[in-house]
Amino acid sequence: MGATMAVSWGATVAALRQWAAETEGVSVSRDALSVTRPVRGAFYARVDEAAELLAATVLGERLDQAKRLAAELSAVRGDVERASGLRRFGLPARLESFAADPVAALAEPLSPIVLDAVSGRRALCEVDGAAREEGRRSAEVLLRSAYEAWAYLGVVAALGPVRFWAVASEDGRGLRPLPTEEVRMGWQVPSRELRHPEAVFQTADGRTFAMKCEAAREIDYYSALTPPARDTSAGGSTENLVGHRVLLLYRLDGPEAVRPLADRKARTQVPVDVACTVLASREMATPGFLGAFIGRARILRMRGPVQVLAFDEGAAFPAAMAADADAPAVQVSAVGLDRAALARVAGRVAEGVGPATAVPTGAFN
Repeated sequence: MGATMAVSWGATVAALRQWAAETEGVSVSRDALSVTRPVRGAFYARVDEAAELLAATVLGERLDQAKRLAAELSAVRGDVERASGLRRFGLPARLESFAADPVAALAEPLSPIVLDAVSGRRALCEVDGAAREEGRRSAEVLLRSAYEAWAYLGVVAALGPVRFWAVASEDGRGLRPLPTEEVRMGWQVPSRELRHPEAVFQTADGRTFAMKCEAAREIDYYSALTPPARDTSAGGSTENLVGHRVLLLYRLDGPEAVRPLADRKARTQVPVDVACTVLASREMATPGFLGAFIGRARILRMRGPVQVLAFDEGAAFPAAMAADADAPAVQVSAVGLDRAALARVAGRVAEGVGPATAVPTGAFN
């Protein structure tokens, strides 16, 4: 099959070269590319076709896995939307594209390689190797992000959300819930000093949670002790970031109790009731990554164990971690693509979670 697919993408590139040479309004050379508006759509449709055939060649079975993941992601998002009355639960733009057409999303990073082959900047014999390197690298990032979105939405879905509120503020510190038909993962008005939840939701049994699907790198700035002069964060707004995220849930007495999660000026932060993070086995065993995980869990002031969601059975932290007094309590669950496994995680963490209270940061030190 690989040889057949290789001939297919190669033949498609050759046909595109011929078409470009014969089509008025297209000029392709090693140094320049010019495509006029009337033929631009046709040209890039042919580029996309070649890129998709190339993706099928270099990704192989991973493409089928991606199709299943995209379908599962779309399904769980649809379940959250229908249960809560949301018109849309927005994902980062690349994840939206992935959910709609996983093949096209995975092929997109290969389009520049196709263009290089068409222009002659790259020999056809070099395309396969370059495409395998770029295809696997970009696929790993995209599929990891899509899997995290599926897992975190699955936990939220299992909690039984029946209504969502957006979070509004006039001064950044006094927050209030607003009825909404749309929630956007990772959204916040950017702020050097404040971290806000992206939404509040209420469950069928009457519980209320503030949620934040936070970029892991942003957690470093939840500490009110981080000097503002060193702040290189995105200000808590990571709506279109494709990268490692953590689901943070805070139990509230009601929607009106929503407040900033961290406020550097007031030197307060709200401890996290539930944190869910997707980790791979290799990450749990890598000292550098493990150190960052422990440090961020300490910053979040966890009220309970970190819920670590792993794809594979047998994923575990090093045994020495259990004896480390600085390490957070963790519960590791192998969830694969099993919604029932996510429901078990949600059921375990939902019990006994009390309303969140903002605490002066100095009280922990």
